[in-house]
Amino acid sequence: MVATGLPERRVVEVTDERGPLAHRSIALIQEAIWDVHPTSFLLAELAETRRGVARGGGYHLLAMLAPGDEEPLAAAAGAYLQAVNAGFISYLAVREDQRGRGLGGELRERLLETFRAQARRERGEELAYVLGEVERDSAWLRRLVREGRVMPLDLHYFHPWMSRRRERYYALYREPMADRRPELPADEVARVVEAIWRRAYRIREPLQRDTFQYMMKQLEGRETVGADPDFLRPLTS
Repeated sequence: MVATGLPERRVVEVTDERGPLAHRSIALIQEAIWDVHPTSFLLAELAETRRGVARGGGYHLLAMLAPGDEEPLAAAAGAYLQAVNAGFISYLAVREDQRGRGLGGELRERLLETFRAQARRERGEELAYVLGEVERDSAWLRRLVREGRVMPLDLHYFHPWMSRRRERYYALYREPMADRRPELPADEVARVVEAIWRRAYRIREPLQRDTFQYMMKQLEGRETVGADPDFLRPLTS
């Protein structure tokens, strides 16, 4: 484990799936978020990264701890998508009794720095952008859009276990890092979605899934993909 210090709490990157902190951090994520991979899947991600055999980029699990305490206050996880030089935030969870104190934002920034470091180390360049999927009606997402930090892509996005009935439930957002283009070529967005499915979700044959095919059809004939226009309209609430 690699630790970095904060005056009142510390952030630890959990690098060994065999230790108790890995299990505690995953348990916190599963308690806070309903749509989570099984424990065995997440532990396998850590094991492959520790052994240096992860394909398509490493997996990262960060825990925020109070001094002298090994129970996580917050946990975050995500994968570096080597194919598109981007970070993908899978999960960000804060313990219920610690919410509203800014811990999630602090830990998210640490995860972004972890992605940046991996991009510099493995590609010798700055991280292009960070990606994440979140419910479209999320107040957190709307706030970041207002602040100009993230751009929800103009794409009806699905993760692999969503059915077509859940269309427009999630938004796929992009947070610029080194790459600040307001639009991306449509073929690059297709590669981004495929990288998420293959690396973050371990789907070997995305084209066998009807929702993946549907997303690819949305991109056919388009030159670029910009911001989802629904997020550019003034809020009514």
